[in-house]
Amino acid sequence: MVVPMMIESRRSWVEQLFVAIIILIVFIFMAFALFDSGEATYAKAQLLFALIVLLITYREIGTFKVTKPRVKLSANLKIWLGLIGISLIVMALLEQVPSQILLNWNSANLAENTMFALAAGIFEESLTRGLFFSIFLQNMQYRSRSLKFTRSTIYSALIFGSLHLMNLRSGNSAAIIQQIFYAFALGIVLAAIRVTTNTLFWGIGVHFLIDWQPGIANPLSTATSWLPVLLIFGSMLVVGIVYLVKFDREYEKQSHLAKS
Repeated sequence: MVVPMMIESRRSWVEQLFVAIIILIVFIFMAFALFDSGEATYAKAQLLFALIVLLITYREIGTFKVTKPRVKLSANLKIWLGLIGISLIVMALLEQVPSQILLNWNSANLAENTMFALAAGIFEESLTRGLFFSIFLQNMQYRSRSLKFTRSTIYSALIFGSLHLMNLRSGNSAAIIQQIFYAFALGIVLAAIRVTTNTLFWGIGVHFLIDWQPGIANPLSTATSWLPVLLIFGSMLVVGIVYLVKFDREYEKQSHLAKS
């Protein structure tokens, strides 16, 4: 039996943390410096920066994979993976993602919207599910912690949610708190996709489709009732964490069976 093993990163988690902090500082500076520069210029700058971060992530980790080979999914894991897929579809329908995509095709700013959505998907997945996930996973491995994938996912999802604090400049703090919560829940699911597919690109694709809508450059931040937010994204959060705990146990089980 081929044992699934975590791939050792090219650089230590401390070195990667230093790089990640530098990237965050540059991102914040660029966001404020170019905010009033015009949508086309801002979109091109963000997409270029996102591609640079993707390359840096690959250089720091040495791969976009998490394990080699990919962890084989048990029947139970496949059921929970199916539930993740259902939760994503329900979320997309309730958030009107398909209709937003169709509206985008007829938008006068299709090119800018596409660049903004691509930039968000590439940058946020590279930084959080790529670099920060690698940092936490290496740290868990070094400290011999259990549930390494689950813990690393939660920590990186917290950073992903915190990135939305940038939107506080819109002035609607209640809406931003909701954004942080559903970004955290979505981050859990995107990390589940990451470890299951053993690549960053599926997560980038899903992230891009969710963000690919008219007005992505200047989204209106309006608070809604907490009930639908908790029902939709709370369900995603629970399903995602349960799946990751089971994924961790399956990884440990396969590793122990092969060793024995």
